[in-house]
Amino acid sequence: MSEIIVTAGRVPLTFSSLARSVVLMDEQKIKGLPVNNIQDVMKYIGGVDFKSRGVEGVQGDVSIRGGTFEQTLILINGMRMSDPQTAHHNLNIPVSLDNVERIEILKGQGSRIFGPNAFSGAINIITKKSTSPFLSLSALGGNHSLYETGIAASYPIGITSNSISFTRKKSDGYRFNTDFDITNFSLQHNISTKLYNVNLLFGYNDKKFGANSFYSNLFPNQWEHTTTKLLNGSVDFSFDDFLLSPKIFWRRNDDDFFLDHNRPDWNRNIHQTNSYGAEIQSSLKTQFGTTSFGGEIGNDRITSSNLGEHSRTKGGFFAEQVFEPLEEFTSSLGFFVYNYSGIGWKFWPGVDIAYRLNEHAKVFASAGKAFRMPTFTDLYYKSPANIGNPDLTYEETINYEVGFSFQQNIFQTDVSFFLKDGKNLIDWVRTNNLSPWKVENVTSVKTYGLELSFSINVIKLLGNSAVSRVELSYTYLTADRSASNFESKYLLDHLRHQLIASITNDLPFEILQNWSFRFQERVNVESQFTVDTQLLKRIGSFEIFIRATNIFDKIYSDFSGVELPGRWLSTGVKYLIE
Repeated sequence: MSEIIVTAGRVPLTFSSLARSVVLMDEQKIKGLPVNNIQDVMKYIGGVDFKSRGVEGVQGDVSIRGGTFEQTLILINGMRMSDPQTAHHNLNIPVSLDNVERIEILKGQGSRIFGPNAFSGAINIITKKSTSPFLSLSALGGNHSLYETGIAASYPIGITSNSISFTRKKSDGYRFNTDFDITNFSLQHNISTKLYNVNLLFGYNDKKFGANSFYSNLFPNQWEHTTTKLLNGSVDFSFDDFLLSPKIFWRRNDDDFFLDHNRPDWNRNIHQTNSYGAEIQSSLKTQFGTTSFGGEIGNDRITSSNLGEHSRTKGGFFAEQVFEPLEEFTSSLGFFVYNYSGIGWKFWPGVDIAYRLNEHAKVFASAGKAFRMPTFTDLYYKSPANIGNPDLTYEETINYEVGFSFQQNIFQTDVSFFLKDGKNLIDWVRTNNLSPWKVENVTSVKTYGLELSFSINVIKLLGNSAVSRVELSYTYLTADRSASNFESKYLLDHLRHQLIASITNDLPFEILQNWSFRFQERVNVESQFTVDTQLLKRIGSFEIFIRATNIFDKIYSDFSGVELPGRWLSTGVKYLIE
């Protein structure tokens, strides 16, 4: 793990040199989980809170360290993909899980690196850049008439590599009005030479789904259809100690939402957002370390039957200096000077330091400021159930963290303590169950947290063993809030305790089994405990798997009135030619 290059800053660093809390979910880890979509991977990461309104990536919100779902930045290959209409669409990710090389989760502030909305953390999805030909065919079936088919292929030609992936999944739903039909398609092209690397990615995601009580328990017949398209490209020019990297991106999201599908002409909302921009970054290695600097410019635009037509420009300049004055010591100091329509230029600094005690252990600390702009929904949405506020101001926070990390072949552990001091935080609130939700800058919150994780490679420790690996993560959060007498929709139900355990078994006949145990206790919400498992067997070019989620058929929900499914069994096969 120490040799993995992590892109959690402007200057990529090896994992052993990082001075931040970063979780890496690589292809091998993901394959062992009982999941077949990117969204569900989030459920098994300590300190990450994935709240689902459905299954199989239909719709869900992800947050980090007690923040709201709006306070997490989503990136693909380092380029921002968060939705300006609403973060409910942030996980409309037009990339299939088979096309993911790894997922990096940066915990804590990231505005000095990425600019707006990396308030509590950032999730960077990095796609595969295959240099060898392969063909993968897959099929899955399960309860509630679930089925999925997929194909992925790559074929390099000379200095180029080309890959394509397609998946389609459907289900009748596990209760009334929870059916779905999801299509994912992506096309990737890479050119690699000694002087430059070109990366181009196009993705398309289409989701039609019943949204039973998704946004208000007063309307069980909600229905939604979203389509998401993205195009991003980058070129990395390398000249000895100098690197130049221009990037462009475009993301379009179309959302057709019915508050009551039985009355299609009543409170139907049609939204279209376009986000596009360009960035240029340069890095120079000198005797004083690595200096990175550059800038970006972009625009968010919405055309909506409910929200109207609005546009915001954004952009700024950033710089980062990485010092390594001693072999054991790494520090990173940086800032982002950012200008957003309506708030003007603001300065967002941060600093990270790490000291390696030996080749396996390090201590680290970081501090920095971050901000989040209100979405177009926060500002302008109007319905019988929800009312926006055009007078909102931006959220801001100062984050502090100290931690310890120990990494070696048999045993790994990480411990972090952190404080988030946020003000002008945005939430949807109401005074009683019959009132509509209204959005306000309601409160200041100090969030204190502890994160602990460890894993043991039992095979390397004991030799032959039925259990090959054990992993455990625990998160504790508490908050000091200044809040009035209101009911909160998002801000006051963060996790207090989260415990995630994973056990990997090597069964007879070379069958690999993974058990995943998840316990969550929220503020003002009943605790939940679920158990999932997966059996995986490789036979030549075939992989056969059986998955069972919520084995003990627990009744639970992440959102009030949106009950999640009980026990769900699925099985599938993948055929891989390499």
